[in-house]
Amino acid sequence: MYLCSSNRSNMNENISHKVKELCKNKGITIKELAEKMDIAPESLSRAINGNPQLSTIRKIAETLGVSVTDLFDRSEDELLAIVVCAGETHTATTKVELKKIVDAL
Repeated sequence: MYLCSSNRSNMNENISHKVKELCKNKGITIKELAEKMDIAPESLSRAINGNPQLSTIRKIAETLGVSVTDLFDRSEDELLAIVVCAGETHTATTKVELKKIVDAL
């Protein structure tokens, strides 16, 4: 199960930036986060800089003590939707994207 989006590169940059910011705020390094997650630092780096699995995003959030939505920078009026259906995961950051996903399903 992978996160997919028409704006995937921005989403990945967003996750990478946010995870690094949260680690800094909690006084831990990415390496220490990986150790707490019981994965190799390289695996965590690839996940947050690539196309992370939803289970990895959940584990990162859990380990950092935040919600999954906290891993995404967004303003109060922005939408973040994660839709899992038939083994596929889709994300939307606008109502138009969400409607396209729902219509396609």
